[in-house]
Formats: sequence, C-alpha cells, structure tokens
Amino acid sequence: MSVKFQDYYEILGVPRGASAEDIRKAYRTLARKYHPDVNKEAHAEERFKKVNEAYEVLKDPEKRKRYDALGANWKAGQEFRPPPGFEGATFNFGGGGRGAPGGFSDFFEALFGGGLGEAFAGARGGRARAGSPFQGFGMGDFGGGFEAGPGAFGGDVEADIEVPLDRIVQGGQMSVRLAQPGQQPRTYDIRIPKGIAAGRKIRLAGQGSGGGDLFLTVRYAADPRFVVEGHDVIAEARVTPWEAALGAKVPVETLDGRMAVTIPAGSSSGRRLRLRGHGLPTPDGGRGDLLVRVMVYVPEQPNEKERELFEKLAQTSRFDPRA
Repeated sequence: MSVKFQDYYEILGVPRGASAEDIRKAYRTLARKYHPDVNKEAHAEERFKKVNEAYEVLKDPEKRKRYDALGANWKAGQEFRPPPGFEGATFNFGGGGRGAPGGFSDFFEALFGGGLGEAFAGARGGRARAGSPFQGFGMGDFGGGFEAGPGAFGGDVEADIEVPLDRIVQGGQMSVRLAQPGQQPRTYDIRIPKGIAAGRKIRLAGQGSGGGDLFLTVRYAADPRFVVEGHDVIAEARVTPWEAALGAKVPVETLDGRMAVTIPAGSSSGRRLRLRGHGLPTPDGGRGDLLVRVMVYVPEQPNEKERELFEKLAQTSRFDPRA
C-alpha cells in the first residue's frame, strides 16, 4: 500500500539519486538560509526544522534506505510501500522459525537488512530498540495481532538522542522528550558527560519498559555552522575579495563562541586555517582542532562604484589563476 508523504529529497532540492556530498551541500545552504538567527521571516523556523529533519534521514545510509522503501513511515513501518522488487511478492507467515524458507524472519531480513534479530531479542526477554523499523509495527494485515517493539516485550529499551556539539564540549544537563511504544511521550532529564563520544550509551536505570533500563545512544546533532571530521570541526570564514587579497581579521563561529580569526593575505577560497584545541574532546582529555575554511564572496549586485573599481582592477591586474 502506498502512502502520501512529504518528500525529503524535495525539501532539500536534490534528486533521489543525489550523492552524500550533494545532500550535505544542499543542507548547509538551506540551513544557513533559514536559520532562525539569520532569517526572521515567519515561516523560516518551520522550514529550518523541515530541512534538518530531511538531512537527518538522508545523510544516514541505513535511514535513507528505509526511507526510500517506506516513505513517511520509515520509522514505524506502518502501511509500508514495498521497495523495488517486492511488488507482487508473497510470503508465508504461517510457520517456520528464524531461517525457515519463506518465513516471517526471511521477509523482514530481506526488507531491513538483518535488523530483525535485535527487535526479536526483546520477545525472548532481551533488549528491544526504540525507534527501530519495527517500533509499533502492527501485523494485523498479515493475519496476526503481533506488535513488535519494546512496549510489547518489556525489558531494556534503547533509543538514540541527538546532542548539540556545544553540549558535547561543555557537558551538563539536557532534557529530551521520548515516546516509548504504548506510552505517552515523556521528558527525561539527562546528564551529558563532558566529552562523551558519538556512539557511547547513557543508562537510565529502571526507565525502560516494564522496569527495565533505558539506554540512550549519543549522536551528534547536525549543526549548520560546522562539519565534523573525527575530533576536528570545520567552520567557514566568509571573506570579501579585498580581505582575501590584503589579509584581515574576520569573525568565525567556534564551539567556544565567536572568535576573530586572522586571514593571511593572498588567501583563496578553500584554504584551511588550523586553530588547535578548538575541536571536539578526545579520549585522552584533549581536544581536536578547528579547521577554518576560507570562502571568498563577491557582491551579487555590485553598485556603480564597486563595478567601476572591479573594472579598473580587471584592466590593471596581471593576475590569472588559469595561467
């Protein structure tokens, strides 16, 4: 069954076959355009949220795969649209355990790439994962009343949380709102350890399903100001042609606040300047570096005087970057 959904590709303005780099570039452009601190128009904040939501899905290969197959219900799997190759396929859910040909397990492993085992671990008294493709997935359409997900099994629960980069650096309290299957959304107050790495888990004892524990896997929240490369962070320094040619001090966003960065004379777009110790925390207690990427911008609509000066420069300068 097909469902109508908001197209994340359309939100970012990229084709469905766009590369990861194209998606990242589109996101950075739109996030900068609609960031509430920059754009004060009434619709900007809502558009900014949609752009972030689209990027969070499409930047992750596994999430993107599920989204391409299931559309708007990629999280839950409800009323899914089969991916290419599954149209008209039939499956026997009447018998057979894990590994039985044509069985229940085969269908989901083919569709979700082997993620079934984690969800079924909860049914055997193990740990279920909130936010998996099976969360709240009703099997009534296939002749059963089964509902996969931690709410159905009890025990420990896992979920991902997105932590802003500055909170990773500083540590401290953070509130997140999560909805476990079969329960109303609830706000959890969490202490974020200073310097916690992406992929590490925070355990909330007794906060899972049926008295189990809640394990929260830390993910770095997308930030339109930065690109993360390991423990290093890349930021952009926007400079004018004359600042790039003559050198200047320009403001740059860092994880420690805005700083004035010296742009050496003769800097071209793409040049990287390294500010040591201003990146993300490292396991040894130090920090990575901030890499400032110089980007030279020209006025889109130069006024009469600016055009006159640019024309004079074009006539007198012997510089040719193509030579």
